[in-house]
Amino acid sequence: MDIYAAALPGCPRLGAKHMRALMDYFETAEDVWKASAEAVEKSHILTGKTLAAFLAYRNETNLEQIEEKLYRLDIRCSTFEDSDYPPLLSATANPPAVLFYRGALPCFERTIAIVGSRKATAYGIETAHELARGLSAHGITVVSGGARGIDSASHTGAMEGGSPTVVVLACGLDRVYPPENRHLFHQVIESGGTLVSEYPPGTPPLGRQFPARNRIIAGMSRGILVVEAAERSGSLITSDFALEEGRDVFSVPGSIWLPSCKGTNQLIRNGAICCTSADDILSEYGWKEEENKKSEKGFLEQLTLEEELVYRFCCTENEVTSEEILQQSGLSVVKLTMLLLQLQLKGYIREVGSGRYIVTRKD
Repeated sequence: MDIYAAALPGCPRLGAKHMRALMDYFETAEDVWKASAEAVEKSHILTGKTLAAFLAYRNETNLEQIEEKLYRLDIRCSTFEDSDYPPLLSATANPPAVLFYRGALPCFERTIAIVGSRKATAYGIETAHELARGLSAHGITVVSGGARGIDSASHTGAMEGGSPTVVVLACGLDRVYPPENRHLFHQVIESGGTLVSEYPPGTPPLGRQFPARNRIIAGMSRGILVVEAAERSGSLITSDFALEEGRDVFSVPGSIWLPSCKGTNQLIRNGAICCTSADDILSEYGWKEEENKKSEKGFLEQLTLEEELVYRFCCTENEVTSEEILQQSGLSVVKLTMLLLQLQLKGYIREVGSGRYIVTRKD
């Protein structure tokens, strides 16, 4: 983990744009951290109070303490320049410079966000759950915000469908918000999913951070599905972010008598794609046809000799850890990490927790 990158979001007044600009200018987060005060000032990226805050923060911050805290909390990070950073999110107007995460980052090739009211009706809860389960059953990664109501139902349905789900939080990953979702978040990680945030540990869930969180939900997804939303709703803010980034917006029609459905019905009137089943989304992107073609082929992409070696170590009755493979294979950490990633991309194994893997298909 790049501890220098992990330390940057903790600086007061330093937003994502400033962090990306600094990392572009100095090339690495380490160079940003070690640059002289004069060099930082001459870059003209930071000025006034922001410059003073950054220089003071850098002088007062103990990197070893940050690293120890992240290790203790099992939190890792990915920068906007890393290969495992969500590709769709990196292409947005203002991607987070650093993403903190717990669990295993999934493949972001096919992602759909599902959002809606925190005070959802029974109809909304059941609809979100079933649509998420249907998408997940076809290998779609469901992204949502971990909130009460529609978000929680979406994550639960996605886990039942068998694919990882991503929870994007508006606070540090050591905080649980809402507090009643502690068990849900634990289940997400245990089932191979991910908790994600652009905020460092210790950050409370402040109101202004939720719209910023919504841009991440929309940014990392091919399309966004709004299940139930009132006329003025945070879910509609998320759909606005999606439209700004050229993403598709799907909406579930609801009763004309319910205030909680006025927003979704209005979205359909304004051109959103009407969605009444998971097939509506799968068909829109041709994902069902892709799945059928893969099943007709009846085989996975061929492995190299090194990939075959690591794959055989994974073929146990239970999950296997990267440390166990490292000890048995004699490979370097860097080489093993690359091979494990390739096996995941080719569909042979899946990471179900931090450094823990299971085989998804045996010969």
